Amino acid sequence: MGFDTSPVDVNELDEVQAIEEGFKKAYSGDLKGTVEAVDKLKGFALQLIPLDADPENELDIKALVISIGDIARVSAEMKMEQACSVSGRVLGDISLEAAGQKRETIAIKALSIVGSLALEFAGKGLDVAAISAAESLGTCGKGYSRMKMETLISLAEAYLLQVSLLSIEKSLNKTGIAAIGYLGETGVASAKQAIETSTLEASVILEDLGNAAVRENNEPCTKAVIEALENLGTEVSQGGMKNILVQIAWSLEMIRLLALEQGMKGACFAAKAALESINTAGLLDAEQNLEKIREIKEFHSFILKKS
Repeated sequence: MGFDTSPVDVNELDEVQAIEEGFKKAYSGDLKGTVEAVDKLKGFALQLIPLDADPENELDIKALVISIGDIARVSAEMKMEQACSVSGRVLGDISLEAAGQKRETIAIKALSIVGSLALEFAGKGLDVAAISAAESLGTCGKGYSRMKMETLISLAEAYLLQVSLLSIEKSLNKTGIAAIGYLGETGVASAKQAIETSTLEASVILEDLGNAAVRENNEPCTKAVIEALENLGTEVSQGGMKNILVQIAWSLEMIRLLALEQGMKGACFAAKAALESINTAGLLDAEQNLEKIREIKEFHSFILKKS
């Protein structure tokens, strides 16, 4: 006597087989096979996301997302940076699709794995993979900004902060410069959507990164922060966010003074030029500026604790 197999059971069997295949290919160092398996797992996840968000559906998608992350970790051990890069991009695609379908818990899960992978890749000195994961975080951050999903924007910015700090600490300048740039782009995307909290958050984080880069005497990363702040300031000034423009000008001045103390002439000059390009004259009087700076510093402490 035979047994009928439902389409759901067949799909679940296909998913399990694809996961097993992914691990097998990764452990054997088969780059092409690993990438194909990861793409297949992405396809399964994207099929499941629009379906009813019941507990079983949620569990299935999370299992796929976790498996992609674990396959990426095996790929990192095998030094298959291309497979790592593909995994980070795929997880970002899944997160954005989930966000677009209002599946926030799935979006957060996928993004969190991208963030942890970016940190792991950077820690192992896998620059290509780390930069790709940072790009995925930035792409997600910009996408969330367009959707005006502030919780997810904040999470993307927090991971980019952590990747940038780790890169500065380990002198991984390529990864650090990339992560800082993607953080700045996320801030600009938030500014375009007039999301003040996320824009201010990006500027505060950039100031902290600039200070960290100066303390480590890392001029390339310091200049990357200055450029990101200048770009953000340009966008903010067009959007009329006066308070945030004051914060950005303050950040650039603090970085300039620290760079001057450290004898970092190039960074000092870059910060001065950036300040001159962001004209804050006439925005607020001196007393209002001081009051705004006090408010910003309180927000600064809150953001860094949250991150």
